Amino acid sequence: MKKYLLMIFYSLLHNGKNRKEIFIRSSFFLVIVFIFSKLWQATQFSEGGNWQSMIWYLSVTELIVLSVPFIQIDIENDIRSGDVAYQLLKPVHYLWLKISDSIGAFLFRFSVLMLIAIPFCAYLSGYIPPPAILFLSYLTAGIAGLVFILFQTAIGLLAFKLHDATPIFWVWQRCSFLFGGLVIPLDFYPSYLKTASYFLPFASLLYGPARLVLSFNAGDFLIVLGGLLFWGIVAVLLANGLYIRMLKSLKINGG
Repeated sequence: MKKYLLMIFYSLLHNGKNRKEIFIRSSFFLVIVFIFSKLWQATQFSEGGNWQSMIWYLSVTELIVLSVPFIQIDIENDIRSGDVAYQLLKPVHYLWLKISDSIGAFLFRFSVLMLIAIPFCAYLSGYIPPPAILFLSYLTAGIAGLVFILFQTAIGLLAFKLHDATPIFWVWQRCSFLFGGLVIPLDFYPSYLKTASYFLPFASLLYGPARLVLSFNAGDFLIVLGGLLFWGIVAVLLANGLYIRMLKSLKINGG
């Protein structure tokens, strides 16, 4: 456990030195929020919140999406190059080493973007949600980002069978944008699409944490936490199952 915590800390420090990347991510975040804030000023929302609260909603969903590293690319590159066979010989668990590295990168990006998001959204909207609500929303957003990492780990491991997991990630990403309510809350979706979204992980990972900013109550908060816990367990089991199959295949083939 100690070595994985050290890996997270090392990843935090390493990402702190990559100023160019965080500048690009921060700039993209500011541009997206600014553009949609102007769009929503000309749009009337009859339910689910006004344009000011929609700015805070978008800040949460974009914060999650822009903070999650592409761990699937690292895993896929290791599998393609054969480097995974050498890394498995190290006295650490390959899968959790990769996850620890991604968690460190996520925490750094998430923290920086959050510090930028709060004053910028306050400036654009003219108000700040109650601190307790904002804290719980960002807390669940952070947990959602960790679950995203686990799912994308599983996608990366699919490269062992498919050789190229990029199309799978594209489908995953587009589905998260659509069924997760990245830009518009699920409240504004047609009833059939909204209902279908609740059976997929994306609503819990994006819509759930962001919805707390629009309308908060303790029941919704517990539901969001329950959904994140459920899909987190699913993601862990999926990633671990694919990892075990990869190890068995390597042993059978003499790897």
